Amino acid sequence: MGHRSICNRLAASLLVGSMIFAAGALAQDKVLPDTVKSGLGSQLVWYDTGGGTTSRVRTETLNADFKGETGVDVVADYNPDMTKFFAAMENGANIPWSIIDVPSMGDFIRARDAGYLEKLDPNIIDFGKMDEGTNYQYGFGSQRFGIVFTYNTTAFPADKQPAGIKDLYNLKDFPGKRCLFNYPQFSADLESALLADGVEPAKLYPLDLDRAFAKLDTIKSQINWWSNGDESIRMLSTGECSMGIAWNGRVFSAIQNDHVPLKMVWSGSLYSQSIMAIPKGAPNVKGGQALIAHFVADQKGQIEFVRRIAYASGIKGLNAASYGPDVAPYIVTPENAANAIEENGEYYAKNLTTVLDRFNRWMAQ
Repeated sequence: MGHRSICNRLAASLLVGSMIFAAGALAQDKVLPDTVKSGLGSQLVWYDTGGGTTSRVRTETLNADFKGETGVDVVADYNPDMTKFFAAMENGANIPWSIIDVPSMGDFIRARDAGYLEKLDPNIIDFGKMDEGTNYQYGFGSQRFGIVFTYNTTAFPADKQPAGIKDLYNLKDFPGKRCLFNYPQFSADLESALLADGVEPAKLYPLDLDRAFAKLDTIKSQINWWSNGDESIRMLSTGECSMGIAWNGRVFSAIQNDHVPLKMVWSGSLYSQSIMAIPKGAPNVKGGQALIAHFVADQKGQIEFVRRIAYASGIKGLNAASYGPDVAPYIVTPENAANAIEENGEYYAKNLTTVLDRFNRWMAQ
């Protein structure tokens, strides 16, 4: 992938950030000690893998709170996956990013093991505010997300609705286009195929790629591919797809805010988490550390963020009850996760290059 200019996007993001700041970010509580707030510079460029609604809500809540307290702009550079980051690091390029949202555990393990991340600084970040199992030394488990089977309830008779992810492959009983993410990781493309082909959840990994692609062949002509979370919801909402796989926060937002007739099913779906980290050699390392420190301390901002997009973080003192009963069914709670399958980050860390090459060749056939 060639290097793409980000100047226009940075300028647009700066304008948005300034508007949000002016709208009232200063009213937020102060959560950082004064010693942390000195020497942070004026701007952080954020390698944003969320995009769309997720980025907008975070910009309007947590990032606005950070600017309100520190005066530092957080400017988003949207990238749908880690390809651009890894290419820049491998080539020794000068990077603009001081914070990165690593979209999956597999990508985080690859980046950490390659030496591409800064270690978290306990002198700046209060590790005691992180839930157990979310501090990975080189990153913080910042957003737990579901990779969930979702369908449009109006696409099928009321007495014959899909039961779960295996029905993606049941064209006879549930006709219509399927919406899938055009990337094999954090998409459940391969996992859903194997589950539908009879593989037990406990035996999914290592993935049997031959078997997975053979099953995907059976619905390939009926797949509409999406490349970002907003696109998945648009396709499901307009009827371009009768069912598909989407990220839980996007489904929640569509149902709660736009009253779209969607239903998501945790059973048999996947879940994972994104990781906040700081690239090695970032132009503003202290600013990146401070942003993570603020993120884990800003409980009011966290609650507002999750109530609008349903991606909960591993913050001590917050749980499903913190966000309200209307949000709890849509977030990765222990109860919901018990019926789902955790994506195997170790597998993707070791095998993503092979999996991606195979996936791209299959897509081109």
